[in-house]
Amino acid sequence: GLHLIVHYSRGSLEQTGDGHFSPIGAYHPERDLVLVLDVARFKYPSYWVSVERLWEALHPVDAETGLSRGWLTL
Repeated sequence: GLHLIVHYSRGSLEQTGDGHFSPIGAYHPERDLVLVLDVARFKYPSYWVSVERLWEALHPVDAETGLSRGWLTL
């Protein structure tokens, strides 16, 4: 199967911290939401976020690499 991992800015989603990697667990087409399976479950449980907000969270530049964040498929 196809797996999607996102590298996003937590700050863009009004969370503490900055760059973070998490897998996407599901997509809700009627509401245009994705389920982020946060790997730091001690900090944030899994949550639904709009595709638009997550897309915006991929754009802030990573201070270490000088590049914007993104996604990868496995």
